[in-house]
Amino acid sequence: MAKIDDSVKKKVPELRFAGFADDWEQRKLGEVATLSSSKRIHLSDYVTEGIPFYRGSEISTGGITGNQELFISQEKFDEIKEKYGVPSEGDILVTAVGTLGNLWKVDSRRFYYKDGNLIQISKMQVNSDYLLTYFTGGIGKKRLLDSAAGSNQKALTMVKMREITIDFPSEDEQQKIGSFFKQLDKTIALHQHKLDLLKEQKKGYLQKMFPKNGEKVPELRFAGFADDWEERKLGDIVVKAIDNRGKTPPTSENDKYPLLEVASIGGYYPNYSKVTKFVNYNIFNSWFRAHLKKGDILFSTVGNTGLATLMDDNQDATIAQNIVGFRAKNSNVPEFLLQMFKLPSNLKKAKRIEMGAVQPSIKVSQLIEVQYLLPKCKHEQEKIGSFFKQLDDTIALHQHKLDLLKEQKKGFLQKMFV
Repeated sequence: MAKIDDSVKKKVPELRFAGFADDWEQRKLGEVATLSSSKRIHLSDYVTEGIPFYRGSEISTGGITGNQELFISQEKFDEIKEKYGVPSEGDILVTAVGTLGNLWKVDSRRFYYKDGNLIQISKMQVNSDYLLTYFTGGIGKKRLLDSAAGSNQKALTMVKMREITIDFPSEDEQQKIGSFFKQLDKTIALHQHKLDLLKEQKKGYLQKMFPKNGEKVPELRFAGFADDWEERKLGDIVVKAIDNRGKTPPTSENDKYPLLEVASIGGYYPNYSKVTKFVNYNIFNSWFRAHLKKGDILFSTVGNTGLATLMDDNQDATIAQNIVGFRAKNSNVPEFLLQMFKLPSNLKKAKRIEMGAVQPSIKVSQLIEVQYLLPKCKHEQEKIGSFFKQLDDTIALHQHKLDLLKEQKKGFLQKMFV
């Protein structure tokens, strides 16, 4: 690829494949493609099996998601196809209501879709992979979303979308750009699939390596351990080390000491990229009731309750009043306790004592009375904690690779289009 000289005032992108130098053309979408919707399907036309019926909620950028649950009969499908037509392979569907601007390029599957939720782009005079990419990010995505009409709930309409201005190069350059992003999307999808498999794998191990309800031993266990697990109150397992409720400190955007809020926790360690507030030296040392130590477990008690994170060795961080810090006691292992909190059945226990509908909250005085099952043997806790630490590290590594790829795509979208 070649970078374009900024001093050359031509309608060309910053980054371009070698061998192309012509200005890009600008046309309205309605001049280079046909936009349409479809006939509504009534509830009485639904059947238990047949031709899949997709709505906007099942379309995401890159493909159809979710489990298909709605169908119409083959006879109904043939009737609609003959009278109104149905999407053909290569057409592009755009979500027009709710979450706007998700796109999917139709593959060879047979299906029907509901009008109003999706708008179909067909009979394109530009490369379909190019157009799909154009509306995925950058100026194309902005123009698509800016065309949405309505005050309370915005929606995309065919009338407005036909007026969207698109920029495009020659057919050969379109093909190169489309193929480039198609391959990049495949790589992203592959990494996403690997990440999803790892998360499912962890979910399976959590279910098998912790006892099920009513049982005292897990289904899957390290060799050498046979004793029943014991049920203990949380207050017997941890001490409430830090509770800053009622302490709302003055903050800034760029001081030394990060204030961890709910958005920053939920992973294995705090996510400092999500931190938006900081406190200065004086506030850090005089305002808070206590300070964090490595191995403390951060637990969200307000808003998105029940998130748990293990504190790393950042001695400069502190927690906001919607998080409480627990510290393991009686030889319990923090790495194990973190996974204990993350177990879905244990998360449900915490959710049961939530109060408030608009802004849920959990009283720590009630939480420490909740019963949890755990091994009596510290060594077994260490084994389980270490196992899940390695699994979480692998998940974090794949997540990092995926995030880098998505950022890379975002950069290309900004530089390879006018």
